[in-house]
Amino acid sequence: MGKKRGHTGQVGVVHLRETGEEPSLEQRFALSYVKNGKVFDLPALPGPIADTHAHLMSFWRVDPAEALARAAAAGVAQLTTIWDPLSDARHAATAAQFHELLVGWVSQAHKLFEEGRAAGLVDEGRATPELFDNIGYLAGVHPYGAPRYTDEVHARVREALDDPLCLGVGEIGLDYHFDAEDDIEAAPHDIQMHAMARQLELALERDLPVELHLRHEDTDEARTSHADAYRVLTEVGVPQAGCVLHCFGEDRATAERFCELGCYIAFGGAATFSRNEEVREAFAAMPLDRILFETDCPYMAPEPIRGLECEPALICQTARLLAAERSDDVLVATWENAQRLFSQTMP
Repeated sequence: MGKKRGHTGQVGVVHLRETGEEPSLEQRFALSYVKNGKVFDLPALPGPIADTHAHLMSFWRVDPAEALARAAAAGVAQLTTIWDPLSDARHAATAAQFHELLVGWVSQAHKLFEEGRAAGLVDEGRATPELFDNIGYLAGVHPYGAPRYTDEVHARVREALDDPLCLGVGEIGLDYHFDAEDDIEAAPHDIQMHAMARQLELALERDLPVELHLRHEDTDEARTSHADAYRVLTEVGVPQAGCVLHCFGEDRATAERFCELGCYIAFGGAATFSRNEEVREAFAAMPLDRILFETDCPYMAPEPIRGLECEPALICQTARLLAAERSDDVLVATWENAQRLFSQTMP
């Protein structure tokens, strides 16, 4: 999870809402984005793609149902979002509440998608309406919440794993970075490691995949968050169902070390940023069966619209840019990997 806030640049949508007008159906389905007065059209991919890490409750201006409808129009065929019983409590304090919220968004999105299709606004050769049957979530407490990770909170995460829409545990992990924008100090490392270990144990107990958030200061040459997480994984265990390093931002050696443990490495919009050459080097070296794509929306939209509010449809741009450095075999492999980890059908 990132913290960089931006403003969506969907053509016309935000501007109209700011003036009190509702966007038209055509504007809702425009797979175009504006930055600095330039219009960027979202590329089409040769096959389906999965967004393996999204935050549907965290949008600033984008409507979640509209974002899901656009994602299906863009070719996204599977999506995994996140529910944190602490940071998301204002909107959904229990898994049951989040389940109801998510089902409602999906229902609205499906209805909107069919309206767009009937109006001829959906490219049938590109669209993936199967998305609406393949949306689930992970439950877990982000390391920001580690000091408040009580037995009662643990019980809420455990309870969520009984929900058929809950596909695993996440995002959990270690964050040793001082977030100056939101004035968030890193919790003591031992407290973070304890919360991570307890939630990792749940994933092992239930044979479910887990997604890890690992971050440290840019000046930390020892990459302490990753070193400590590696130790937790080796001591507690790596779930056979899968372990994902979400929003990977490190070098090739770090990626290879976790791959040797059996982990997947997920790449998002930040991997397209010009300064992240070492991240792209890691991507280029990863075995095909270990790679995933994600948006981490609404954070970190990819180039060339970095700084705008991200949404699931933008996974197409991230994947297109990164696949260009290898081959379209990457697109096929990442889809298959996501299916292996998170395939399900909504009831």
